[in-house]
Amino acid sequence: MMLPLLTFASGVIAGAIGVRMVKNAKAKADPKIADLKSIDVKAAAREGAGKAQTAVREAAVTGLLAIERTSAGLRSHLATPVEEAPVEAAPAEAEPAKEDVAEPAKSEPAPSAAPGAA
Repeated sequence: MMLPLLTFASGVIAGAIGVRMVKNAKAKADPKIADLKSIDVKAAAREGAGKAQTAVREAAVTGLLAIERTSAGLRSHLATPVEEAPVEAAPAEAEPAKEDVAEPAKSEPAPSAAPGAA
């Protein structure tokens, strides 16, 4: 019952060891990979942060320029007066619509403003 689990665990361990051996062999064979440990990590981090800051600044400037162009276009659109089309006068005496009223509408009396009046 435990045999498949033991087989799996031994395969994982063998794989991890194999990956480490391959990485060590590549590092010894390639001098660039071996020199990675000698690089000043702080200087590389500063350089990367400087590049990222420059990219973010450029993106912000581009976005602000786009907003400026859009708002200038909207401002000019709103500043120009729109010529109103002449509105045709509706006929004063239009034919009243005929309604079929089954029951007369009930209206409630308006409440009086006096506090004691009912």
